[in-house]
Amino acid sequence: MFLKNFFSSYKFILLSVVVFFLVFETIVVVGAYYSRESDLNDYLHTETIDSQIHTRIALLQMNRIAKILFDAYVNRPEVRKIMYAANHTKDKQKLAILREKLYLLLEPEYEYFKKNGVRQLHFHLPKAVSFLRFHKPKKFGDSLWNIRESIKYVNKHLTQISCYEEGRIFNGFRNVFPLFYKNQFLGTVEISYSFLTLQKELLAVDSSSYMFLVSKKVATKKLFKAELSHYEESQFKNFFYDKGTLQNVMELSLDKIFAINKEIAPKVQQRLAKGEIFSIYFSDKNIYYGERILISFIPVKNIDDQTVAYIIHYKFDKFLDLLLHKTNMLFAILTLLMLLISLMVMLYLIYYKKKQEFIEAQATHDALTKIYNRYGLNNILKQKMQEYQRYQKEFSIIFFDIDFFKKVNDTYGHDVGDYVLESLADIVSSEIRSSDAFGRWGGEEFIIILPETSLKQAMNVAEKLRKTVEKEMFGSAKKITCSFGVTTVRDTDNITTLLKRVDEYLYKAKENGRNSVVSDKTA
Repeated sequence: MFLKNFFSSYKFILLSVVVFFLVFETIVVVGAYYSRESDLNDYLHTETIDSQIHTRIALLQMNRIAKILFDAYVNRPEVRKIMYAANHTKDKQKLAILREKLYLLLEPEYEYFKKNGVRQLHFHLPKAVSFLRFHKPKKFGDSLWNIRESIKYVNKHLTQISCYEEGRIFNGFRNVFPLFYKNQFLGTVEISYSFLTLQKELLAVDSSSYMFLVSKKVATKKLFKAELSHYEESQFKNFFYDKGTLQNVMELSLDKIFAINKEIAPKVQQRLAKGEIFSIYFSDKNIYYGERILISFIPVKNIDDQTVAYIIHYKFDKFLDLLLHKTNMLFAILTLLMLLISLMVMLYLIYYKKKQEFIEAQATHDALTKIYNRYGLNNILKQKMQEYQRYQKEFSIIFFDIDFFKKVNDTYGHDVGDYVLESLADIVSSEIRSSDAFGRWGGEEFIIILPETSLKQAMNVAEKLRKTVEKEMFGSAKKITCSFGVTTVRDTDNITTLLKRVDEYLYKAKENGRNSVVSDKTA
């Protein structure tokens, strides 16, 4: 019964609507989240590709300049003759003279090269033996065969190559060219740039910020130990910063970049270890007042297609704010829509509930007195009888009618008779409990069903009602009286036997002179 009442109550309607809202709001939240993540991932992917293309274009420009410098200043007859002579002598003194001659010949050009961003102009004899480093002329004669795959490649294939590679002294974006004289391979020459040159090329196009990471493993394996001073620890595990590229001339200051890197390093470490290309966004109220910063990680691969360095691109991104704002707006609109739909559903259910209640009231209540009618009383009797049979919940019945009611109608008319019926219903309703069921059985007959009420208690109620009615004035009809029959349910009862017995008691009350109470005890 409790569940039946609950499921038919307004609380159930409210709970249903709340559950409806929460279920669909969860769908909205999940949908908005995945929509945001999808849009964000698409945007980050696009920005990653843009950064990669931007970087490649800058590198191609640098390679093109290197080729121009090589053709215009290096690949000259006098240079090739010196390299030819170096190929045909093992005399150290002669080699030293040739080395100095080459240095003096190209030293002015090298100064010009440096103005164009070149960091290394390096000549090698066949088999990758260092002949002359313009950036370190006194360092020569060492074999780079197992150090520099780019030089080994040109020795084998006799064709130019461009790639990034760590060296014995510096890392570089290298352009290695073969040298020939009289159809004889003389060795190779390298024109290479540091990341600083690439950084300047990139910054010339946009006012953002760039950092360069190099692999610790590769650097420590290839560099002369003394040259490790060119690097310093970064916030990213297994990566160095190239000191020469740490320039405070970018949009973001170095101290802020270092602070950002410290925060993001744990989140990107695995992806860096895998050599992935990717972008993330960063926001911290303590760094540039929480402005959103887009950070792209562009892997730099060596000749063997292994990631050995990273270019990191930082830029303020207003579009991210718009993108995230769009998602928040979508979430807010959908939430408001779901709230309105839930409200409409609730209003409809309440309207439907009230309509059902009205229909039920019409079916179970008397139109004149507004109390239960015979149909409504029968339903309650069935319920109380079931409770008694299952749980032994005792109940009693009072059956009464108005004495000489026909005389009232005949004397004063049916309007007065209706007034008496309405007034009597109001009086009795005010005297009984809210848990008692009171209804009009038909004509001037009334029944009161009293749950969990003994015979004695029911007799007291009937006697109280008899006296109350007797004292009241009923308009033109003035005073009226009622006769009462009272009984309590028995184990052998059904609804028919119960009603028959209480009807007999009412009849006896009439025989006793009316305005009296007859019950199981007094019958």
